[in-house]
Amino acid sequence: MKLKHLDYFLALCKNKSFTKTSEELGISQPYLSTHIRELEQELKAQLITRDYGNNKLTPEGLVLKRRGETIFQEFETAVATINLLVQTGETATIRIGTNLADTDYLIAQSLTNFHQAYPSVSLDYSYYSNLEAMLENKEIDIAIGILKEENTAITSELILSESYVVFTSKKNPLADLKELSASHLQHLPLITYSKKIYEKEIIDSWIGSNHTELQHNRYYELPSTISILNLVDQNFGVAFLPYSLVDSLPNYLNVTSVEMMDGPFRNISVGYSSDFQLSKTHRYLIEQLQFIF
Repeated sequence: MKLKHLDYFLALCKNKSFTKTSEELGISQPYLSTHIRELEQELKAQLITRDYGNNKLTPEGLVLKRRGETIFQEFETAVATINLLVQTGETATIRIGTNLADTDYLIAQSLTNFHQAYPSVSLDYSYYSNLEAMLENKEIDIAIGILKEENTAITSELILSESYVVFTSKKNPLADLKELSASHLQHLPLITYSKKIYEKEIIDSWIGSNHTELQHNRYYELPSTISILNLVDQNFGVAFLPYSLVDSLPNYLNVTSVEMMDGPFRNISVGYSSDFQLSKTHRYLIEQLQFIF
């Protein structure tokens, strides 16, 4: 059934006259009559008793009138709702970017809360080493990660400053210490992120500026946080990882953390392009992202 057929039928129900209805709709009377006959043929039922300007509905016509009015009311409600969603940005796909390698499971609860509040909004969450460029080029809407404070093209808010700590196997004697210095790590294998992960730059910069003696250690470079932790678990070496991971280690890992004296740290911000117009949904998501750590 075409909505146009149903629309013509409901107009005829209101006017009770083919002539009045055709004039109201701006169509010819034969054209209207043809569409009503097509509707009756489709339903295999007579809907109207023709009576020269006082047409009456058959029982089948009464059923279609009631149901048809409900269909159009629902359609109008849907159109109004869609218009509202478009105006508030609630039908968009919000693109979130990060240059943090350890947030995949930390962010899950925030994204779940957002979906419950705005189920019609899609979310695209991806890793980018060039996070600021992605924001400036409008390839993502919101960033959560390490952003340069002096970048005027980006509006950002600092949500966390945290240190990196040393993660070690509980079998390693270092696990018994309350605090480490760089001298404890000399000659130990260091398990780090691979070069494509942005945070490797933070650790490498800290070593290059403060503890060049660690540059001669043996390195294992891995692409993800969980792969690093699994290698630490096997006591292959130790790793610098963010403090926020301490309370979220998988139970099966025999791994612990020890604070590092004068260790590296990271500043985490939520940001967006300075000329980007935030909708209500964007603002709600930004609020959620501030509580993932």
